[in-house]
Amino acid sequence: MPGSGGGRGGPPPVTVPPVMVTVTLPSGEKVEGKLDRLDDFTVSLVTADGTHRSFRASAGAPQVEIRDPLEAHRNLLRVYSDSDIHNVTAFLVTLK
Repeated sequence: MPGSGGGRGGPPPVTVPPVMVTVTLPSGEKVEGKLDRLDDFTVSLVTADGTHRSFRASAGAPQVEIRDPLEAHRNLLRVYSDSDIHNVTAFLVTLK
């Protein structure tokens, strides 16, 4: 997985941008930051100044917008079959 880094002699670790979130409160106030936790009941984030903020989520409020730079890659994991992964791995071995 990107960001997992390499072992000794392996490739250098990949720096993956964090998942960012914007929470829009019913008052219209927007709070932005790095996503800390998201579940069916709460959304937690860390703002640019390091402040932790949590919001209760219920009945569609507050509005939560998530920006995950790896979303397209994560979605593809559901599409790939074991055979696809095997074929890609077999091809990569031929590049040595």
